[in-house]
Amino acid sequence: MYELTEEALVAASVDVVWRDFTDPTALAAWIWPPRFETTAAVDPHPQGSWQVRSEVVPMAVLATVLELDAPQELRLAWRWDGEEQSTDVDITLEPAGDDSTRVAVRHSGFETADERDSHVQGWSDCLQRLVHAHSS
Repeated sequence: MYELTEEALVAASVDVVWRDFTDPTALAAWIWPPRFETTAAVDPHPQGSWQVRSEVVPMAVLATVLELDAPQELRLAWRWDGEEQSTDVDITLEPAGDDSTRVAVRHSGFETADERDSHVQGWSDCLQRLVHAHSS
């Protein structure tokens, strides 16, 4: 199995960044590019759903919350709509200096290096949009 880790430093508190991952309106605002007209649905409880969807670019993530330890960790069984296999996404938030948050996304369970590599740029882009959402 293959995995990736992407990190970013976000200029917002851990509580604010936690909301970015667990509040549907906040999540939809940054996770994908604005042109995707993203919608989200989040039930932040064990076995709850965590979904992002675009009708404009027909794609969706249909994840299940495996674990959460608010506001430090969110672990998801991540599955793209139309695919059978799920992978594991572990998002951790740590306080950093100046009321910032270090976000780490560890995405594991890929069957091939190519499959993993196809997600590296996606996570990097997502996290950069989150950083940008909180930049002055």
